[in-house]
Amino acid sequence: MTQPNHPASADRELARVLRSGPFDLAVKTAVRASGLSLERLVHRLATRGIHVSTSSLSNWQTGRSRPERAESVHALRAMEQILGLPRDALIQLLGPRRPRGRWLDHAHGVVSYEAIFDDHARLTRIMTSGDFVHPDRCTYQTVEDRMTLDSDGVVRRIEVRNLVSALTDGVDGCVVYYRADDDSHPDVRPVEGCRLGRTRVDRESGYMVAELLFDRRLNRGDVHLVAFDQHFTAARVRPRTSDHYYKAFRSPCRSYLLRVVFHPDAVPVRLRAFRANRWGDEPTEEQALPCYRNRVTHVHTPDVSPGVVGVRWEWS
Repeated sequence: MTQPNHPASADRELARVLRSGPFDLAVKTAVRASGLSLERLVHRLATRGIHVSTSSLSNWQTGRSRPERAESVHALRAMEQILGLPRDALIQLLGPRRPRGRWLDHAHGVVSYEAIFDDHARLTRIMTSGDFVHPDRCTYQTVEDRMTLDSDGVVRRIEVRNLVSALTDGVDGCVVYYRADDDSHPDVRPVEGCRLGRTRVDRESGYMVAELLFDRRLNRGDVHLVAFDQHFTAARVRPRTSDHYYKAFRSPCRSYLLRVVFHPDAVPVRLRAFRANRWGDEPTEEQALPCYRNRVTHVHTPDVSPGVVGVRWEWS
């Protein structure tokens, strides 16, 4: 549909809240920008066979409730179309279902695994069946990855440095995961601020999940550096089959720095940085990258919103 004319400042405000949330403010801002009243929006939904009350929409705008049932999420997807928003613009701000137990803090703006991966069900099962620490009790302030390839163009090591912030008292660890396109799951080796806990590998889906236990127990607001390396065993992968690397973010992150180091005997001819709402989708942003004299390319992304950030390269 064609949106009514409104100031550029309103467009910027809508883009900002769709990127960072929270969900209730994003719904309120999107409805206001559309020029529709809640009653008209309810009518538009009804013409599509979707019945939602005005009070429900009002509650979504004020944060008193949010769509969690399948029918409500279906209505939210229809709202995105009616309001002229990108697909999943509001869905990705929902985050996980509201906790029903005693722990009620969770990362602001966190999205479900479904919002990032098509085969999210397997990853969710590993996370929930492995007795891991709660994955959403801390959030990432900064993330740095340094990826090194060998003379065959095969990934050999990824050095990861995460600055985490606790969302509640008593946080003693975090969970990290890696998705392999082949059988090249890495060995996780703690470097600083943590030790290795439980690990699980689902070879059919390619997911590996590892628990990192902190050297100290964090209280709400504490910041802690977690450093670990991922080492890949030699001769597992055919030469020059690696052609991309990405990081999936389920919650906003202040800064992400990715450095990719190529060997002198295996330097790609083209490199491109990309961002996407989920893995496998067309990039929402893409740009060419240089490969400097030291054979290193890097991508710095400030204010990362939930989605995927990475680099693709071509060998010939």
